[in-house]
Amino acid sequence: MTPASKRPLDIADPAIIRGVARRFGIRFQRRWGQNFLADRRQLERIVDALELTAADHIVEVGPGLGALTGELARRVRAVVGVEIDPACVKALGLTMRDHSNVRIVEANILRTTVADLLPAPYRVAGNIPYNLTGALLAQLLEQPRPPSRIDLLVQQEVAERIVAPPGAWSLATLSVRVFGHPELVLRVPRSAFLPPPRVDSALVRIVPDEEPALPRVILPSFFDFVTPFFQARRKQLPFVLSRTRGVSGAEARARLAVIGIDPARRAETLTLEEWRRLYESEHGP
Repeated sequence: MTPASKRPLDIADPAIIRGVARRFGIRFQRRWGQNFLADRRQLERIVDALELTAADHIVEVGPGLGALTGELARRVRAVVGVEIDPACVKALGLTMRDHSNVRIVEANILRTTVADLLPAPYRVAGNIPYNLTGALLAQLLEQPRPPSRIDLLVQQEVAERIVAPPGAWSLATLSVRVFGHPELVLRVPRSAFLPPPRVDSALVRIVPDEEPALPRVILPSFFDFVTPFFQARRKQLPFVLSRTRGVSGAEARARLAVIGIDPARRAETLTLEEWRRLYESEHGP
């Protein structure tokens, strides 16, 4: 029989989570999105959906106490967890003590050059703070050597916007589509976390293209151009175009008509190809 002190901790067990949190002074801080996975069945669903292989190198965003980290470590070649909370870093020293292929980096993921943590190809996974989603996706996708695949647990409503068909796009949707193809893989109820958040979560998968849909050199200009349209998403396109380009409403409507875009449309209805066409008509190809 394995002595109790040597048995692996089940970090998806609510009682274990509370005990480890007490021991290391972890306060479940909302600003860091500390809603830990506390449901073994839901954890196994997530792990299955990741489609891991023994050759994978994984950067995990916000390992917390290590519920997902341990499952990754048992299935892949190497895991680097980037954790901002010093108390969680200390706790991971205990919970990951039997996994020699796990390295924990105490850092802010938004200030970390993720591509330098592991050799290519590498993947990114994690249960991330809801308020980090937009900034993190931009940071991961815009770097010269992006991950080969991104799997993140995010707020379900945000996940649904990211994968939405044209007609319900947000700026986040467009930002992701410029770089790759998103998919909503599964939904995870709020009851699967400790403490439970106020909303449900969903696992989003993004597979970046080898190159973005537009040349990297113009992407800052492209996003500067499209952002005002989404800030006034209830307005028709000519309203924003006339104000950002300094032309009359009639001229704005004519410019849209020339490139085959109905002036009565709104930002959320345009496809990536139509946004490219509109940008190039105003800035040149």
